[in-house]
Amino acid sequence: MLLKRWRRLFALTLILSLCMTSMASAAEPSTSKYAWAEKSVDFLRSQGVFENMEYRTQTLGKMVTKTDLTLMVHRLFPEFRVPSDKKVNIPGVPNGHSSYPIFKDVYGSISSGLIEAADKINYHNETFTYQPEKVLTRWDLLITLNALFKDIGYALVLPEGEDIARLRSFKDIPKRYFNSYNQYEKWKYAYQPLAPEIGLLQDKKWGPSLASDLDYVKAYALLGFVEAGIMKPDAKGYFRPDQKVTLAETSVILHRIYNYYEGASYIKAPSQDDLIPNGTKVYMYAGSRSGHGVSPVSDFALMNPDGASEFYLAMNASEKLDLQININGEPSYYTYEQLSNPKQPVRISLNGAHYAEFFPIIRSKGQKATNDNNSIEVQYYYADTLQDFTKLLE
Repeated sequence: MLLKRWRRLFALTLILSLCMTSMASAAEPSTSKYAWAEKSVDFLRSQGVFENMEYRTQTLGKMVTKTDLTLMVHRLFPEFRVPSDKKVNIPGVPNGHSSYPIFKDVYGSISSGLIEAADKINYHNETFTYQPEKVLTRWDLLITLNALFKDIGYALVLPEGEDIARLRSFKDIPKRYFNSYNQYEKWKYAYQPLAPEIGLLQDKKWGPSLASDLDYVKAYALLGFVEAGIMKPDAKGYFRPDQKVTLAETSVILHRIYNYYEGASYIKAPSQDDLIPNGTKVYMYAGSRSGHGVSPVSDFALMNPDGASEFYLAMNASEKLDLQININGEPSYYTYEQLSNPKQPVRISLNGAHYAEFFPIIRSKGQKATNDNNSIEVQYYYADTLQDFTKLLE
């Protein structure tokens, strides 16, 4: 009897010994494997980021979900807060969801709208959804952080053409070239900031340029975060946008962002663009012609960031539309017949305004167009100098 007990005790001791040896041997390569992240992990731990998350910090190779990232940002950057009584509707994260308070604080702080940091986005119909359990890729992480820390990407100022040249150095970020905006509009990723591909318009005179505002956002997020040393490609030029991010990598990236601001405010003050009541914004840049299409047609704001004194406008629609254009609060009216000749666009004075608000009117109904009362397809063409827009119709 005594011998049996001794044998059981010896077996139990042996098993515990083997388990401790196994755990120790497993921890050693893990520690050396993530030694490059140790300083950042220690810093985040000192800031309380990993409180009640110790099970995560023991496995630095664990993939990071949107909830994990949001919690880390919430704890490390306390300026991301909204008033407790403010109501924020977050598609995918209802009020009763366990993660709602941190999602509300962090993404409700984005002055230009929650859509920018969502996990499923379509700017064509302006729909979006957050997915708390989504495992993030490096590109997902880049787009989310760019929405939160706008100064990093938008602070980058490059000479004309330099942005395209730099983009070419990324071997695994596809660049898609289009000969016209109509062709670009048919591209499946034209409205998808979460697709790690960038659209470029070819022009015989001007050369390639970023095809749309969304491509500008993607390009300058990528270039800005690389320039700041926060997210980088490897030595061979591979950014690896589809690679899942680990807790170790996320810790290093957030630590770098913390150091980038050096105590300064990281919440961008509302810009002139943010203060515009119309939520849909498109941009007209000096010295270039551009346009955009949409269906169903509804209102939008044409931005004038370069301070143009006037612009020239033409349009093409599947049904007759007249336009009310408000500049400095003053409305002007234009008929479809005036606007539908691409060779003779209408000249419109901006009178120092930073933007013009467009309100399409469905002639057959005598109503302003909304997302709900039409299926009209329309193309707008605009430039700050007199243009023949015929080529944009090709």
